[in-house]
Amino acid sequence: MTSAGRNPKYEDTLQCFFFSTTELSENEWKNLCDSINRIIASMSKDYIWHRDEFRVNLPILTDQSNEIPCYLLSTTCFGDNIEDEWFIVYLILEITKIYNHMIIQIEDNDGDFLLIEAADYLPDWANPETTENRVFIFNQHLHIIPNTVVPTDSPLKLIEAIRLVSQNPELTQSSPEIELAIMKRIGEYPQKIKESSHTAILKLPVEIAAILTLKPSLLAPIVSTYCNLDVLDAKHCKGIKLEDCISTQIKFTKYLYAMLMQSELPKYIRHNNAVKEKKAQLGLKVMCGYRIITSRLSEDIYHTPEYKKFLNSLTKNGYFKDNLEGSLEYSQLLEKAMAYFLDMECSISLNACNVINEIKSSDEFNKTIALLKQKSDTEMLEEDDDAWLNVSPDELNEFLNTHYGKNVKLKNKDPLTPHILTSELTDFLKETSNFDGIEHNRKENTKDSIDFNSDDFVNCIEKLLNMVSNQSITDSDYSSDDDDDGEDCVENNMDLSCEAQDVELASKLKSIQNDDVEFNIFKNLSQSMKDEGMLGPASTILRQIGVKKCDILDSDDDD
Repeated sequence: MTSAGRNPKYEDTLQCFFFSTTELSENEWKNLCDSINRIIASMSKDYIWHRDEFRVNLPILTDQSNEIPCYLLSTTCFGDNIEDEWFIVYLILEITKIYNHMIIQIEDNDGDFLLIEAADYLPDWANPETTENRVFIFNQHLHIIPNTVVPTDSPLKLIEAIRLVSQNPELTQSSPEIELAIMKRIGEYPQKIKESSHTAILKLPVEIAAILTLKPSLLAPIVSTYCNLDVLDAKHCKGIKLEDCISTQIKFTKYLYAMLMQSELPKYIRHNNAVKEKKAQLGLKVMCGYRIITSRLSEDIYHTPEYKKFLNSLTKNGYFKDNLEGSLEYSQLLEKAMAYFLDMECSISLNACNVINEIKSSDEFNKTIALLKQKSDTEMLEEDDDAWLNVSPDELNEFLNTHYGKNVKLKNKDPLTPHILTSELTDFLKETSNFDGIEHNRKENTKDSIDFNSDDFVNCIEKLLNMVSNQSITDSDYSSDDDDDGEDCVENNMDLSCEAQDVELASKLKSIQNDDVEFNIFKNLSQSMKDEGMLGPASTILRQIGVKKCDILDSDDDD
């Protein structure tokens, strides 16, 4: 929230501010915070969060200017799975149904993303510059303070905006078309939780199986850790054995399951067994991720650089007031800060380590181990069909048309040639998106617009991908000398001055039509996708133009 001067917006992060239309005491705010968190926990008990769990907190620092009313705060990183963001919107709507005195402001790094979703139905005056402090959720409805109530050429203070919404809801409630667009994006929760989950059978050590049974949400950091595995992490994955394992049912989100299925077993992970069965392959990947995370168990959370930075920030902002270190009030404030850090600021892996430690020291842990062993010996385990992983070109076209307005025509029998790829990339790069929605095939530029030649930009992408593919790590590149050479190369590239880069860019932005360049783009994208695993910039770009990873890799393999 820019005007409030609060936390900066981070990539893939959602911020929610919970205000009240009634004045509450400090103790009432604390009780309200606890109550809301219990409601969230109850409604999301079957949901696996991709990164952060959604929960609210009392802010650790309060505003002293009285320009910002008291509030509860939630900062949630949803990572690569944007579905978390929309599930939170659903939860917030339900919270305002239970607490009809709550007015909630919700933003991500794009700002008022709810308006972006309903871009086709917004009034003409609404744009990112004019909607600040005008968008709220109140009593299960989206409210937008119109320019007829407060002109857009005058600043609107947050405290005044909250008063307007609470006292004149009939003037600020958004149109049915806007709300319908948002509700359509949210989908049918809570039923959607079940539809987006996938149960699979994995071969795992009983310890890991018990931990994931007691805390299914730990699967997310484990899978993410494995899928982002690097050479340094791989040292924790040596000598993994599958002899002392059981077959167990593990609940995934479809997103996490697809991530794990599509990630390959790196050649530099050594294991003593021939892993052929799917459940053994998936189990081995989960074991690797678990080992990497638990390798940090010996690290004290409150002696990490992140915690020291957090504590220094509190001290500079007067959090401890004039209390001497070691005094009673200082110790109470410190205890509160430590709890806040664990909930809001601690890294995902360290938080997961803390949760794993708590689980292993509980009585339920040993009981669950015994139960899983018995279940593995006596019960027939079943898993869900994963045919949904295979998406036909027609289904992809329909999805892109529905969500992005992208009319891609890729058929099963169409060969994916370098010319088709560069053509689709060019068309995609000509489009822009904002509150006005996606603009297609613009033929005219306004007087003040910047000319953008997508063909030239594709050429720049080709250069970038060529550099990436040439620097990709192979099995024979793990020596220290090779690493030094790679670092020198990167440093040399970074040492280019801004002026030199501008000259270089200007000299290369020329229209290129020959087949050799198209083939090089195609080849470099293929290599980049192989090197980056399931997720990465090349995969993301190609998904937006309707190209599946398997399509381009198959085409590459077939020349």
